This record gives sequence, C-alpha cells and structure tokens, in this order.
Amino acid sequence: MTIEEIYYSEDISVRSFNVCNQNNLNDLSAILKHYRESGTFENLRNCGKKSNEELMALCVKYIEYEVNNSLKHAKIESPYISLISNLTRTQREIVNSFIEINSNNLSNRSRNAISTFLNGNLKFRNINEKILANERFNIQDIKNVGTKSTTELNNFIISIKEFIENVSITNDEINLVSLKNRFFIEKSFSIAEIPIDILESLSVFKLTDFLLNRNAIFEKNENIIFQKAFKVYQNQLELTLDEIAEQLDRTKERVRQIRKSILKDLFKNFQFVKNIEDDLFQKNKIDINQEILFVDDDLCDFINYNNGTNFSKEFISYLIFVYTFDKFTLIGNVEDVLVPKYFNSKNRHNWEYFYLVDRIICDEFRFNDFADDIDKRLSERIEETYSFHFKSYLNNFVKTEDSSTISLIFPLAERIINQEFDLLIDLNENVTFKRNTFKQIPEYAIEALEKLGSPSSLEEIYNLIERENPEVTKSKLALRGTLQRIPEIICFGRSSTYGLKKWEKEKEGIKGGTIKDIIFEYLQDKTDPIHILELLNEVHKYREKTNAKSIIGNLKLDPQKQFIIFNQSFIGLSGKTYNSSLTFLPKVLGRNITNYISKQKCTNRITIEEYFSIQLNISQKNMNYIIDYLIEQQFVFIDNQNNLII
Repeated sequence: MTIEEIYYSEDISVRSFNVCNQNNLNDLSAILKHYRESGTFENLRNCGKKSNEELMALCVKYIEYEVNNSLKHAKIESPYISLISNLTRTQREIVNSFIEINSNNLSNRSRNAISTFLNGNLKFRNINEKILANERFNIQDIKNVGTKSTTELNNFIISIKEFIENVSITNDEINLVSLKNRFFIEKSFSIAEIPIDILESLSVFKLTDFLLNRNAIFEKNENIIFQKAFKVYQNQLELTLDEIAEQLDRTKERVRQIRKSILKDLFKNFQFVKNIEDDLFQKNKIDINQEILFVDDDLCDFINYNNGTNFSKEFISYLIFVYTFDKFTLIGNVEDVLVPKYFNSKNRHNWEYFYLVDRIICDEFRFNDFADDIDKRLSERIEETYSFHFKSYLNNFVKTEDSSTISLIFPLAERIINQEFDLLIDLNENVTFKRNTFKQIPEYAIEALEKLGSPSSLEEIYNLIERENPEVTKSKLALRGTLQRIPEIICFGRSSTYGLKKWEKEKEGIKGGTIKDIIFEYLQDKTDPIHILELLNEVHKYREKTNAKSIIGNLKLDPQKQFIIFNQSFIGLSGKTYNSSLTFLPKVLGRNITNYISKQKCTNRITIEEYFSIQLNISQKNMNYIIDYLIEQQFVFIDNQNNLII
C-alpha cells in the first residue's frame, strides 16, 4: 500500500503525509520498518507530536493485524511450534536468559502488564504456552495497555520469535551465548555490527571498552567528559573542568552539569553488564565467596591483561560492583573515588578506594560512621601518641548485638584502615594514633631531665639536648628562659639547677623554689611563729648547705616583706596575725635569766628550764630551740654538770 493509498484510505493528516514523503517512507512496508527499528517518528525531519501519534497509531493497527492473522493460521503456518519442540536444554536456558534481559528493558507499564498476564512467570515455557503457541492469543487480551505499551509488547514478542529462530540453528554453547549477547547489545544500543571477538570473548570489560569507544553508552560530548573527568583508564591525565570545557568549546558550568548528570545515572548506564554472560570470577581469579572484594594493583593488572583493556582499578571495581549488585554493597563514595578531586569535603572521610562488602555484613555495621570517626581522630591535633583495642572499638558501630558479627567485621575494617589511613593493627589487636604535632623545646627539656633522672644543671640539660637533637635550642641562655616558664619543671634557688616537679612527690629530699619559698610554704599552715632552728631542719631536707644566720639574713632582705622576725629568732608571716607568747619574748634573754638565777640562788639547768616554762610560758620544744640557739650564738654554754652558764 503506497503512501498515497494510505492517505486516501486512512485518517491521517496532510502534514503526516508530507512527513512520510519527505523522509522516503513511500509505502506501508517502509513505515512499519522504520517504526520497528526506531519505535517513534519524532526523529524524522518536520515530524511533530500530532503527526507522530497518527503514524504510530497506523503502525499499531497493521502490526496487530499481522499478529492476529499469523496466530489465526498458526496451526498451519507457524514454524515456532516445531522449532520450540526441538530446542535443547541449553538452547532453552539461553532463550530464558534472553527473555529475562529484554523484559527488564521494558517500560514499567509494559512489564507490569505482561507480568500480570503471565501470572508473574516470564519463563520461556509459560510464554510459549500462553502466547507463542496459543492460537487464540490477542495482544488486546493483556489488560492496562495503551497504544505505546501495545507497540512495545508486540516488538518484545517479535524479538523473542526472531531469537528462537536464530537459537534453533545454533548448537555450540559459546555461539549461543554470543548470540544472546548480540541480540541484547543490538536491542540496547542499536549497534548493527559487533565484532565477533567482542561477542566470543564473553567479557564485560572488553564489551564496556568497545561500547565506550563507539559512543554507545553516552552521547559524544558526554562520553568525552566521562573519559576525561572520571578515573576510567590507568595513568590517564586528570583534566580540570576548565581544561575539558576549553577542549569541547563549552562553559565550565555546562561541563560541571554534564558531569553531575553522568554521576547521577552512572549505575543505570552500566547496568547492562548484569545481562552479559561472562564467567567473570573464574576467568579473573576473583573469589566470590569472600566477604569483601578489593581490586588492588595486581588484580587490576591481571584483569586488564586478561581482557585486553586499560581500565583503572577504580573503574574495574565499579563494574564488578554493578555486575555483583545482588550480593555486594559498594563502600566508598562514588564521587570521591571516581572523580579527581582538588578540594576535600569537610566533616566526613574522603574515600580513596572502593570496597565491595557482602550485603548481609554491610547491613550490620556502619562503615561510613566508622571511617568518619577514624578520619576525625587523625585530623585532630594529637599531642601524645595513644592506642586502643581495635576489636572493642568496632562495637561502637555495630548495629546488632550478635557477638559473632565483630569477628566478620574485623578483617574488613582492618583492610579499610590499612588502605584508607595507612594504619596497622599490632599483635595485641591495638591500633595506634601517632602524635602529629611538632615537639616543642619544653618537651625536649622534660625528656632530657627524665633521662638524667635527678636535679641537673643548665649545662647538663643543654648538652644532652644538643647531643641528641642538634640545633634544637639556640643557646644556653635561651634554654634557661624556657626552663623557667615550664610548669612541669622546678628550679632550685639561683643555682641554675633544675628538676621535674613530679619528683617532689616521687622522690625524697626534692623541692623546687628558693629557700624563702620553702619557708613560706612551711609557715602557711602554722598558727604560731616558728623558731629558726626548726625552720633550718625543714630547709636542710632539701638544701643542705645553709645555716640559720644565712637564712635570717635572706629573710630580712626579702623585697616583698613576706616575713616577720620576732625576738629570739622566731619567724612568722607578715600576712598573718599571731596570738602567741612567742611574739612577746624579751630581746635580751640572758639578762632576764641572770636576774632569775640570782633570786633563786641556783644554777641548775632544770631550774632554768622551769623559768622558760613558767615565766615565759613557752613549750618545751620552743624552750629547747631557744637554749640551743643561745648556745650556738655563744650567749650561754653548758658546763660538765649540765649547768647553764651566762
């Protein structure tokens, strides 16, 4: 039927008639052929929406006529019944696989419609019984299908018949798989000629490489951006958006938008690999039974060599993920790993690699939270190296209370911290976070004193630091200033001797500061003034080379006037008020003693001691200090009969 006959016999507009004439669709056969190949007429020059709908309705009408007519005479004319009955088991499996692939490519409406019609069973046997070998089958028997779905399902049924015809004359298993792959690729990517080595290789990697080179997966500019803006190939030059935009004569923003769109639909665009027959695991030495799949450099090189490709390990990992989607979850942000980054995202870990983790295990552990926490720890200032038990730490990210989960997670988590953070687990299953700040001069000084082990001179400390860490300190003078500002270090008077403050508690006979500091600290909690000899005993615990006279002289010269020196060398603090008889002792004690002795007419020491206790109202301890001090100063002395001589 010519286009003129169609125009006069059918309800199509002049515009539709002109579209057919202008595009050399001169008869019904040419119109139907174009429809079967393209599924639409919108790709024709000057064809609008209304003309497209008219021509599609025309095709549906005559396709239905052909299908109904062929089914009406199926008993006599259909070759499919005899072909189907002679198919081998392998051939039937190939047909089943073909049906599954092509049904997945149907629109949701069409797939739901035929799935309902077939009671959810889209296997070859069921389709054969209810459609192919059913004389009474009519496409209109399928509910909820409109014009578009009717056409799509007609093409689906026709493709199955064509495939059965081709399968029936092919017996070799490799050829059968190649045939199935050919039909799938031709239908999915509209590629008429596919090299036989691509089909016979049964390799998703080789096929992907072929399709990328043919601009079959993406449009031309998209394909260029994908191959230049993503880590697709090994050792490829990483171009910025500006550089790609300049090559394509596009704006940087437009290139960014296209890259974002590619990233969004990446899984969808490469989902075809799931439908390719490929003994991927055995050929490429991949153990599918392990809990984690990781493509390292060695596996990447082997896969590329085995398949004649040059893909990056990142892209190979992603293809394997799509191929094994039902079993493995992809750990690792796709944009982080596949897109070269010039700025890292804040507040989360920026992934370096992909990890394929068994879905069951992945559902029981928060891998992203785990990686984010490790990243945060390493990003913070670590002043001191620290460690913790790794297996116990993993409990913070487990979703279940099953204790066996940690044993499964442990090797996966260890792999991640090895690859992503360059951290190792030691023999005790501890992970160590090393200090990441520079060592300061005070730390060198503290470390030197730790090694010296006792109060040491400035020169000893300086020499040790200089010997082990040359040129860390500028000079001894600079080191002295630093030592005096370190809270953990104490100095001993003005002798340029230093020690660690913790030694005051850890070791006997060590107290920092000056003699005045020691006395001030000793007097702070005393309610009475303390005699110089008692203070001298306290000072001698820490400073052996001093005497009472030197201490009193030192206290008198205190610029801050912190001390009060009472008669008979009793010492108090100027900031305290004392209610004690010791503050009223006579200045010249010898004269008072002489008067008392002459009145009592005795020289016995015991009598004199009674004087101290009765007349002066002081304790035995302070009385002894006074007598000892008077003897030391040679005001009095004791004879052989223990008499006190003035």
